Amino acid sequence: MEKLKRQTYHDTSPIIKVYLTDAQFKELKQDLLDKFSIDLVNNLIDERIQQEQAPYLKQKDFAKWIGESVATVNELRAKGLPVSKALNTDRYGKQSYIDFMKQYER
Repeated sequence: MEKLKRQTYHDTSPIIKVYLTDAQFKELKQDLLDKFSIDLVNNLIDERIQQEQAPYLKQKDFAKWIGESVATVNELRAKGLPVSKALNTDRYGKQSYIDFMKQYER
């Protein structure tokens, strides 16, 4: 009995061909774009929520969170802004920053 040869397909070879009318293609294209857009927005929201929930941030993320430059963060640190040295990296606490800024309110 002869062995059957396994036929391999390259990534460019279609396994199934589907023929669509222009109207069907347009509808499918819009559905895919909508799905992609929704997924993209949801991923961005998830990332933002995760970032907002983090109580401690690295210096660059902290500067972005307070809307200032890294140089300004360094100035605040020189004035006494508390810094956590966990995991051998400087981390800035959100609540520590809020408490620190309250000291300078008039």
